[in-house]
Amino acid sequence: MTGLLDPLDDPQRLLVDLVWSRFSDAGQFPKYFYIEYVMRQGGYQAEAVLRSFPGVGAHLRHPYRAVGWITSGVTPDPDGPVRLTLAALHHLLHDPVASQISRALLAFMRELTSAQKRILESPFICPDLEVNLREFLEKSGEGDGHGEHIAQIALTEWPGISFRESPGSGRLGYLTEANFFTTDAYLNAVTAALAPPIPPAVLPYAEPRALLRALNFFDVTCELILDRGMVPRPPMDRSSLLALPASTEAEFQSGVVVLSEILRDLSVPGRNPSHALGRLDDYLVRRLPGIDQAAVESTVRRLDQIRMVRNSFIHPKPDPALIQAHHDLGLTFPVRDFAAGWDSVRAHAADSLGRLQEEIQAARATVIPEGP
Repeated sequence: MTGLLDPLDDPQRLLVDLVWSRFSDAGQFPKYFYIEYVMRQGGYQAEAVLRSFPGVGAHLRHPYRAVGWITSGVTPDPDGPVRLTLAALHHLLHDPVASQISRALLAFMRELTSAQKRILESPFICPDLEVNLREFLEKSGEGDGHGEHIAQIALTEWPGISFRESPGSGRLGYLTEANFFTTDAYLNAVTAALAPPIPPAVLPYAEPRALLRALNFFDVTCELILDRGMVPRPPMDRSSLLALPASTEAEFQSGVVVLSEILRDLSVPGRNPSHALGRLDDYLVRRLPGIDQAAVESTVRRLDQIRMVRNSFIHPKPDPALIQAHHDLGLTFPVRDFAAGWDSVRAHAADSLGRLQEEIQAARATVIPEGP
């Protein structure tokens, strides 16, 4: 996944600070020729730094990133403005003005989301869904007199705001709703909404009992090499769900819940973190110093993604990690084909347990006895 929330490197920070200092003073964005010259004096190529900012929505015409610019052909237009978005202001929230602008823009998005309710009052004629920014700021008290700054950044904030500069009005942008109170939540939703459709990593699953066998073989291997059985014995009526297909959402969720609870309750010493998978890789590395640590971490991470998917049944708000978990488990987001989805989850779980078993066996000569 791309990293809109990732820390900026030194050249990126220099460019953002440069644009912000001119913008915060004048209420308008500096032109590229100015940015290019100042960055060159500091030993950097402005275009290379601009293109280094992570972007989302690369499959669309204009990706969303912290800094935007106008192109002349394939290169930046020297007389075009270099604009900041909320993704840049997120890294400037230590500045009180940047913080005020960010809060005002998020409040404006919430107002644009609420404005859509006008549709319920007008089923036959599409109502006016636009909200005037200046009027909103005066009414809400947001922005603390920085209306022009807010309007300029609203022009760049197309995922959350479709803004028209002349009337100074906007409506909701690419997102279907934007009830956010923090830039973190907003940028996570933007990343999830603009992520390109990537074919999920589907694994074939033909044998209904393959997952049950994988759990049993893993448990026996742990018992023989580590002197510790790992897998809890769930009631038969629950464990049998692992061998049954799923044709409905309820059946899919029931299977994932049972599997995630078995993984959660693995017999791994310790209490931090509270779920066993969070302790498993450290435990195996401690007991088996010769084990392939990278392989173990990667495999445990895949099993932990099943727990993430299970938790999303209760807390369905999308974020990049949850989208990535669906992709890695061969699932679309949201899941539509429950039969294929359950088969893919079972296949990935069986494959991961088999890989763990192989790594434990390969490192058995280095086993350290468990302390009292």
